[in-house]
Amino acid sequence: MTGKHGFFAYLSEFLRFDPKATKRAAFFNLAAAAGEGAGLMLLLPILSLAGVFDRSAASPPWLHALKKFFAAFGIELNLGSALMLFVVLVFLQSRLALYRDIEAQSLQRRFGDSLRKRLYAAIAASRWSFHLGRHSGEIIGVLTSEVQRIVTGTHFLLRSFTVSLLSLAYLYVAIRLSAALTLIAIVAGLALWLVLRHSNRSARQGGGLLSLANQKMFSQIQEFLTSMKLIKSHGEEEGNVERFGSEVEKVSNRFSEYQLLHSRVQAFYRVGGAATLALLSFAAVSWFKIPAAKLLVSIAIFARVMPFFAELQGGWKQMLYMLPAFAAWKSLLEECEANRDPHQSGIEPVRIGAEISFVSANYRHPQSHHLLSTENLLIPARKTTAVVGPSGSGKTTLLDLLSGLVVPDSGEVSVDGIPLERLPGWRRSIAYIPQETLIQNGTLRDNLVWGNSYPQEEEIWQALEQAALAEWVGNLPLGLQTEVGERGVKLSGGEKQRLAIARALLRKPELLILDEATSALDPENHRLVIDSIRALHGRITVLLVSHRLDELSGLIEGMIRVVNGKVGNWEAV
Repeated sequence: MTGKHGFFAYLSEFLRFDPKATKRAAFFNLAAAAGEGAGLMLLLPILSLAGVFDRSAASPPWLHALKKFFAAFGIELNLGSALMLFVVLVFLQSRLALYRDIEAQSLQRRFGDSLRKRLYAAIAASRWSFHLGRHSGEIIGVLTSEVQRIVTGTHFLLRSFTVSLLSLAYLYVAIRLSAALTLIAIVAGLALWLVLRHSNRSARQGGGLLSLANQKMFSQIQEFLTSMKLIKSHGEEEGNVERFGSEVEKVSNRFSEYQLLHSRVQAFYRVGGAATLALLSFAAVSWFKIPAAKLLVSIAIFARVMPFFAELQGGWKQMLYMLPAFAAWKSLLEECEANRDPHQSGIEPVRIGAEISFVSANYRHPQSHHLLSTENLLIPARKTTAVVGPSGSGKTTLLDLLSGLVVPDSGEVSVDGIPLERLPGWRRSIAYIPQETLIQNGTLRDNLVWGNSYPQEEEIWQALEQAALAEWVGNLPLGLQTEVGERGVKLSGGEKQRLAIARALLRKPELLILDEATSALDPENHRLVIDSIRALHGRITVLLVSHRLDELSGLIEGMIRVVNGKVGNWEAV
């Protein structure tokens, strides 16, 4: 994805984004460049009319054309009318330049937003198995810093287009003054460009190294935040700060290396531009005997054009520096799309008529390589079933197969005889409560409606009642508007679990899964949660995952044992 193929892939992506806006930006660029060129062409006649030079020094065709233009409006060509036209042209050019800049800024911002949204949607739609073993810091890095680098590169792309048109406008006027002198300027500019071509490879390599450094820094941030409690418990803050500082320095060094390269290129262009301007002045006076009026305008034009060459070179390097970021975005997007999950959230949920069955379903975990195997497991509908077994035996992998998060390597998982692959709305039928309860920052109401489609007020309170939480919420001063804090820090463990149960029940699931959801609760909260589950008997299918069978006594109607990756049959209790 790097090199010219990477650039053309990026350019194709950009041009497909919003063709109408791109055409508008191109129009304003062309119009602004034409306006600036017209203003330049007026300089020589204005200087002549002002008496700075003899009229004979001015270009007769220009004066003749201007006279005809003014005569069409009944105006005599003189210094005042020429200056008035110049001011009008500058005003129009400035307005067009303003519209050009507004359009360009909007285009690059919306392009970046589109890249983020497309990648985010692709990540959300990809299979769970695709994310197993992938570091979340990599994904965060692409969504944030890498996309921002693409936006920056897009700014330079649009700016380079603007500078190119302005350069053409200036060179057109310069050719009208002296084609030979303009040719020397173009050759000198191309020579400077060719001399500095070797720096393009350094810019591209620097962009790749920056992407890698950013990825490692975001991974460090992610690991630090997810392990904060353990880090503080062990007093390891200083070591983590040092590791993060090291990653930050690597990112900073990559930026510094590119900035140094950019500064060297600009310095070279300044020296080369000055030498070129001196050569052009000498050639104009000694070789081509250009009149003073034309020489003055020519020098002004070339003094303006030479920095444009430097800006184009710098813009091209910035785009090369950006291409690894685009490659990272494109690669992750394509991987996500290639691993698209067939299950769709917008499909109607599936009803369980009689049973969920595993027929010779086997799955080998891609990271641990542990094998989970089933023979002929039938889970009856509307029963409360325990999935028991020691830690690491494969209970969570069984749940992943059941929910369709992973697909068996062989065999089949089905609902009432229909394979899960043919039931795109299956996950709409499931409510899952993990051991580490997910609580969002916000209010109790925010957490209850999260993942649920606009439940009615009475449905919310019914779910709270079923989760043994209604009385507690009713006694709070702010009720459902009570803030819970980040990750539910203001709630106890039992309150979090019962809130999660209420949220799950609001989904009106056919299957409720609790993965070690009661293992960390005190006896009182454990009893409340168990009572909440017991109230669901006969209404929905419930799976309780635990490594302790005694804590489920009197609650379950069946049991599935998982030992060393072997899944037993359903046993009534």
